[in-house]
Amino acid sequence: MAAARQLFVSRGASNVGINEVIAAAGVARMTLYNNFPSKDDLISAVYQDMADLVMSDFQSFADAKKSEEENVIAIFDRLDGYACRADFRGCPLIHASLQMAEVTGPVYDIVKRYKKRLRDHVYGLLEESRKNRSELADQILILMDGAVTEEYIRGVNEPIAAAKRAASIMIRATD
Repeated sequence: MAAARQLFVSRGASNVGINEVIAAAGVARMTLYNNFPSKDDLISAVYQDMADLVMSDFQSFADAKKSEEENVIAIFDRLDGYACRADFRGCPLIHASLQMAEVTGPVYDIVKRYKKRLRDHVYGLLEESRKNRSELADQILILMDGAVTEEYIRGVNEPIAAAKRAASIMIRATD
């Protein structure tokens, strides 16, 4: 799965042949097919694993002792850490959803569930008493998506920093 993940993230799952995955992983064809009956099964497993890893990472540093602003800013700091990696290409799950010919199917469903989990996580970081909690969670998610996309496209680190500042302003302005 690690070899497939690297290939799918760097080139897109639809642009990677199963023979390339087998060669990169150094496994026999039957080993691959014993674990993943089809390329679609492998693709789904890789993207589900990525979604779970990212969510686990984001959830690992949420701290009930910190303010909502500190917890949200920590997400942008983590995004900045991702963006510093040489293989950064924005959100791999957004990329996966854009590769699908239709807005249906297992990978699209994985992306939708991931985005819902991420939005729920952001919502959970915000204070329960906040009147605009739901709308603010949506706005922060949009900032996150836009920031990582711009960071990838422009190849500079300003978009995540700008989104982080905007999130702080929004949190303070809308208590």
